[in-house]
Amino acid sequence: MNKKIRRYMEEIEKTEKKISDLQQYLKGIKSALKEEENNEMIRAIRGMKLEGEELLRFLDGLRGGTVRFEVGKETEGQESNTEREDKNNDKEME
Repeated sequence: MNKKIRRYMEEIEKTEKKISDLQQYLKGIKSALKEEENNEMIRAIRGMKLEGEELLRFLDGLRGGTVRFEVGKETEGQESNTEREDKNNDKEME
């Protein structure tokens, strides 16, 4: 077989392997993101310190669309708890 053809075929195989590996990596990252989003929601709800029936009514309202959230604008120079947590997590990962 022609050397150029063989090289191209080998390059195709290597590239397909890299693509497959990256797709698996991306799948893992998406899964980790989803898990972290879920954890953030749980922390937020637990932070509300609701008791039994009050918590159930709140969750029912979320599912039914009757609960509304008001998001306040942060003033310049202030950072939210989430931003601080993200910075701390980034430092831990380094």
